[in-house]
Amino acid sequence: MMAALVLVGLVSVLLLYAFSAWRLEREAEERGSTLARERLQTLVQRSQFDLRAGQLEAVAARLAEQAQAPGVVRLDVWDAQGRPWMSFMPAGDQVQVVSRPQHLETVPAGEAQGVRRDASGHYQAWTVLASDGRGGAGLRLSLHLDASPHLEPLDRLRDHIFFALVLVSGLAAVWLGGWLHLLVRPLHRLVQTATAPGEDAAQGPPADSGCAEVDELARALRGRLDTLHRQHEALQQAEARTSLVIHAAPDALMGLDDRGAVTLVNHAVTSVFGCTEEQIVGQPLARLLPGMDAAEIERVTLGGLFMRSSQSHLARLELTARRHDGTEFPAEASLSRVVTPEGPRYACVVRDLTEQRMTMGMLELYNRALECTTNGIVISDMSLPGEPIFYANPAFTRITGYQPWEAIGKKCGDLLLAQDRQQPEIEQVRRALAAQEAVTVVLRNYRKDGSLFFNELALAPVRASDGSVRHYVGIQTDVSERERSRLALAERNARLNAVFDLSPDGYAVFDREGQLVFANQALLRMTGWEPHTVAAGMSLAEFDARFGAQCDPARPWRPLAGLLTCGVGSYDTDDLVEVQSPQRLTLTRLARLNIDGRGESILYFRDVTREMEVDRMKSEFLTTAAHELRTPMVSVFGFTELLLNRPVPEARRRDVLETIHRQASLLISMVNELLDLARIEARQGKDLKREPLRLAPVLEQAVQSFMVHGDPRKVVMEVRHPEALLLLDPEKTHRALTNVVSNAFKYSPQGGEIRLSTLDGEVQGEPAVGVRVSDQGIGMTPAQLARVFERFYRADPSGNIPGTGLGMSLVKEITELQGGRVEVQSAPGVGTEVTLWFPLMGQDAAARTAALG
Repeated sequence: MMAALVLVGLVSVLLLYAFSAWRLEREAEERGSTLARERLQTLVQRSQFDLRAGQLEAVAARLAEQAQAPGVVRLDVWDAQGRPWMSFMPAGDQVQVVSRPQHLETVPAGEAQGVRRDASGHYQAWTVLASDGRGGAGLRLSLHLDASPHLEPLDRLRDHIFFALVLVSGLAAVWLGGWLHLLVRPLHRLVQTATAPGEDAAQGPPADSGCAEVDELARALRGRLDTLHRQHEALQQAEARTSLVIHAAPDALMGLDDRGAVTLVNHAVTSVFGCTEEQIVGQPLARLLPGMDAAEIERVTLGGLFMRSSQSHLARLELTARRHDGTEFPAEASLSRVVTPEGPRYACVVRDLTEQRMTMGMLELYNRALECTTNGIVISDMSLPGEPIFYANPAFTRITGYQPWEAIGKKCGDLLLAQDRQQPEIEQVRRALAAQEAVTVVLRNYRKDGSLFFNELALAPVRASDGSVRHYVGIQTDVSERERSRLALAERNARLNAVFDLSPDGYAVFDREGQLVFANQALLRMTGWEPHTVAAGMSLAEFDARFGAQCDPARPWRPLAGLLTCGVGSYDTDDLVEVQSPQRLTLTRLARLNIDGRGESILYFRDVTREMEVDRMKSEFLTTAAHELRTPMVSVFGFTELLLNRPVPEARRRDVLETIHRQASLLISMVNELLDLARIEARQGKDLKREPLRLAPVLEQAVQSFMVHGDPRKVVMEVRHPEALLLLDPEKTHRALTNVVSNAFKYSPQGGEIRLSTLDGEVQGEPAVGVRVSDQGIGMTPAQLARVFERFYRADPSGNIPGTGLGMSLVKEITELQGGRVEVQSAPGVGTEVTLWFPLMGQDAAARTAALG
């Protein structure tokens, strides 16, 4: 209706405009013709007098003047014979006059005057100028006039009429459109509601349009739309579920027509057959499943299982399928047949069995591997109470003696641990199971016959997809021989380590690369090296450098690198090493390099400092003893030979005998001291007869033995601990004290005070009492003081002071064997101070002694 109204209005406007334009055109023609006729008439009237007078030149001048009038395009004049006589055309401010012009537009000869449009659209008016009878026939005059300036108002009027008609028609169309919209809006809303999809249609059309018929139609339409919407939603949901199930299935689903051609597929066909869905649709099933043409499909499905509920046939078979590239693969196909009004239709489900066959093959291979392995393998179910075994391989039977059916359903520990459950490795296994971690331990297990074997058990969790541990795999290995060898080796190593640790000799072991791998404690004590230095590793060159820096330059270290060039099994037994730090030692070194061709080397160091010192002291002792014994023996021998061979006066004879007696006494004293010293060293204090003694009587007895009547030298005693109780040997202690006091007398030839005092102190952290004897004698230099305890060493070697040089050695041995120590301080010309420290008896022993009285 809107289109018809618009069309009618448009046609009406066009017709009205055409009529108005035609009228205006007629009016313009009339005005232009009238104007041209009037202008020509005016020109004729002005030229008529001259023409009658026969003054053609004046006529021409008059016409030239009139040619410049506004709107005049051209003036043409023909003579009486109808030939062009003259033409006047305005050219700016002048008039172009052409005599006898050619090709002028001919004026109709039969008409005396008239008006028309020329070829240029100008108004042409012509007329015949009358003559006075003297000039012959009349002239013809033609005026070409441009009337457009006089017709412009008509053109503007035509445009205004056009715009007015368009405006009026537009307003009319708008008004008619609004009026029609109000009429058809309810129907339009009903149409929109009926054609709207989904929820928009479910909202229904409005029921308040103001028209009873429209409202009733709207209510009926709303009810129908509600029903259709519910059915549509149910259909969409069912279709979505079906599509989701079909396309989510991992198997290829295909719908077939009665000719066995594929009509419908799911997404899985792309992965199963290696082609797109478009490439399969329309193709026969036999292209994908060779041999499955329409007849074979019909035969197979009819021979399958009949489903009464769906009135369909179902068949399942395994066959070889073919991918799009021609590759064949094992597949399982399920075919179902349904009868429809169009005929039988088929559905085919194809499952790729390649991975399943491969998985089954791998499982079979794994199972055979488990059956053939020499390690016992058990699998426990951790989700059941007691964590029982549900699998055991034949090797488990060979190791433990239990058959698989005897182990399945039981806990592995209950079978193999017996009563030996106090093993630290069992707790380690419990912690690993609680933490759901892998663990490897060696357990003492027992076979079915009760025999012991060592089981290296490796437990590993099997985690499910959610990360939980539901099974544990246990791998058992009989390592009895290895454990016995390990224990024997550990025992042997323990013995060797004990030997090396307790050995006073040093050992160093280097591997084939020349790296230090072992050094015992004795070697560390000899060198003063820290244990971490050895643990950090040390090359052979570093060992040479460190040891060489500690050796005496007078006897440099012989590098071991030179010994390595001696060949396999090289020995060097005559090699002494003089170490200066941390203490001065003399070591003998034995090197055994590249043992048995394995590249390992062993260095052996023995501390021969004491042996060397003993040898030196023995040599010095023999030399000194021979010298000391020789002197009195020569005197005795010489004087006795004198008495035997020469007569000696009686007065002289007594003097000789006294000399012999004195030298013999010296020999006897020297021999006795040597025997005492040798006996004390040999017995290591076992012949000491120690008993509780009070200090004051012991000191008084030792001093009284030197109190000679008339001797001006006295011993000043300051005994501050008279009641101190000591556990001493009376005889040996008296001997030591008398030796100290005797030296004080002998080495104080010029006299001077000799003082004996007691003082408090400690011996090895225990309370002790010191007996100090000091004199004002000749004293000793530091060098002499360093050798004061050497045997046969005397500070005065001149012989003026009698003595054997063994006294201080005896004092030191007696004091130290009774748990004490000796301290000596001396300065030349000042005197000497000797302190003997003796440990005090314990309070319990002192109380028992006091009780015994």
